[in-house]
Amino acid sequence: MLRISQKLEYATRALIELAYRPVGLLVPAREISEVQQIPLRFLEQQLGTLAKAGLVESHRGAGGGCCLARKASEITMAQVADAIEGPFYPMFCLEPGDATCFQESRCGLQGLWNEVQGSVRQVFEKTTVAELAGRSRRYGPVVFTPDELMRNR
Repeated sequence: MLRISQKLEYATRALIELAYRPVGLLVPAREISEVQQIPLRFLEQQLGTLAKAGLVESHRGAGGGCCLARKASEITMAQVADAIEGPFYPMFCLEPGDATCFQESRCGLQGLWNEVQGSVRQVFEKTTVAELAGRSRRYGPVVFTPDELMRNR
């Protein structure tokens, strides 16, 4: 079935963590990494991509860090997924410019794949980072014991 990449999961978790913070508060990547249990180097790559897409602001230097570029309620999962993964196509034959399918116009499956793509896109477009942060907050903070942290490294 369809799988969401670890890059997209980590980027989303980082945005949720930033959504918990007051607007404009700079949060060091190291802090996000530790709280969300995301490898720092990997997180920095995702934050850079999110910054290029205008979803996150990043400030270097002492006292630097990152924050959301706009309200969490204005950032959709479609924007996040597009920034991290690019457009979503469940099958190669749906990608614009791909002409490798020998049954392109005669395939009864393309309608199914278009429906899958449309459904996923619709959910991603209506789901905001604020909504995800609210869902996550209902479950309470995740607290790891020092032993659990050492086992996961």
